[in-house]
Amino acid sequence: EAQARLRKELEAEEKAASGFFARVGIKMRCMFMGLTPYGQDMVKPSFFSLINLEGKRALMECNILGNELLFSEPAVSKEVRKELSRSGPLYVEVLERASKLYDRKELSELLSDYQDYPDRSVPLDAIRPSLFALLRKLYYLRPYSEAFQVAAELAIGTQQKVQKKATSLYDSKRKKIRADWRTLMEQVYPALVALAQRAEMKKAEPGTRLFENMIGVVESDKLGKITGSSSEVQEANRQTSQKQAPEEESKEASSEKADNAELAEDEALDASELNSGEAEENQEEQAAESDEPESQGQKELQYGMQVMSSFPIDELRKRYDPKGEWKLVPYQDKVVIAYLFLRLFEDEFSVVLTTPQIKLHTAYRGGVKIDYRERMSDCLEKIRQPYDYFKTYIHECLEFHRAARDSAQAGNYVEHAKKVSFHDSRRGQSGRQTRIQIKDFMDEVNTILTEIIEDFRAGGSTLSNGEDSLQFDLKPNEGMRLDGKKVKEALMETSCFAKALAHRLESGDLYGGVIEMNTEDYQKSFGALPS
Repeated sequence: EAQARLRKELEAEEKAASGFFARVGIKMRCMFMGLTPYGQDMVKPSFFSLINLEGKRALMECNILGNELLFSEPAVSKEVRKELSRSGPLYVEVLERASKLYDRKELSELLSDYQDYPDRSVPLDAIRPSLFALLRKLYYLRPYSEAFQVAAELAIGTQQKVQKKATSLYDSKRKKIRADWRTLMEQVYPALVALAQRAEMKKAEPGTRLFENMIGVVESDKLGKITGSSSEVQEANRQTSQKQAPEEESKEASSEKADNAELAEDEALDASELNSGEAEENQEEQAAESDEPESQGQKELQYGMQVMSSFPIDELRKRYDPKGEWKLVPYQDKVVIAYLFLRLFEDEFSVVLTTPQIKLHTAYRGGVKIDYRERMSDCLEKIRQPYDYFKTYIHECLEFHRAARDSAQAGNYVEHAKKVSFHDSRRGQSGRQTRIQIKDFMDEVNTILTEIIEDFRAGGSTLSNGEDSLQFDLKPNEGMRLDGKKVKEALMETSCFAKALAHRLESGDLYGGVIEMNTEDYQKSFGALPS
């Protein structure tokens, strides 16, 4: 009788999920998300671009970090597993499962048609097996999204205690995994859910029996089967977290702040700023390193934002588009704004990467020889990559705005709409790639300069003339912002600028799938729009 009742409930759910209005809702949702046209089961290139760029990178980062923390180095793995098991038995399982998300064969099958013809849509049926396989793996982890972030935070902290390398290395790992995890849970997962519903034409919502039956969820594959029910595990985790030492509490507090975009950079810290060369490690120093640098990192980020705000967008556009070739592109275009600041960086700040006035000695970290002069020079060479991507973007952007501006001729409305949609898709894909290139470049600049600054504050010998002033007598450099500043100040100002721009592109006002900022957001960030 119970089985008959359950079967009837499932049949009723399926009937409701497959009704006319449900099917219309599915089609509308996929259309508004830019995944498929309303009347076709054809997946647009923008979805594959998301998977091929941000998605693949995030999956690989989970794989690399998981292997690094749990398998590659026995000493680290032992301590990490011990720490995670003490904090909550589910944490190890969550971290292990996340490390297995990346499957090269599975991704190749999902992206094969797109990589052959990147401008064409792909039939949904052609990618159904690999799409459902990736969705299932993310579905198992979705209820434990917060647990993963806590586990990663604790594991990286434990790795730092064991390896005792530069603080910036572990801060970078924390920042990167937070951003990549958000990509998986906030962008990739919703898109996969919508396409799965489109493939089956059932408006089954995640968490329901109908949805799990639809995508092939196996009960035994769910997390927490060994350690108990999810509610019991979560309660145990809460009780455990309350009993943790102050240092662990500060780490957990940091992980809770990870969802706040404006504080996402807080943990990119300079531990040696407040400990200035202290070599002895004890519990009091560790507590100070987990709390005090937080405010220092925030100060650096805020200073970088202030530096950027001192250059009005309208002036930058006049400076870098003197002929008005971008007049069709709105001031709120996030990609153009990011490009303007990149050009500004090259003109005003990149000199610190090449000038011989900054005296740098060879450094050794972990027995590895590091030539910072060579690293800085190689880094600056990479600025050409985002420039090349931007050229493609501005072409696609202008084509889109021209198509949108041209009114459809009588009887050709459908063709006009298709043309606008085509160029909008290419604009979105190119804009996403351009912003990723700029962010990666700024991250690398910030990483290199932070290492030099940390070493200088700790009394190291990498930078030998931090108190000297920079003097640029050449005509092209007249009026340069860094002219006359001390070397240490120029390095810090450049690092803060790079950190701020990378933050805005990763999780701030220049981030997101929508290319153009709305007027209110633009005014908050840059002031009134030019008339």
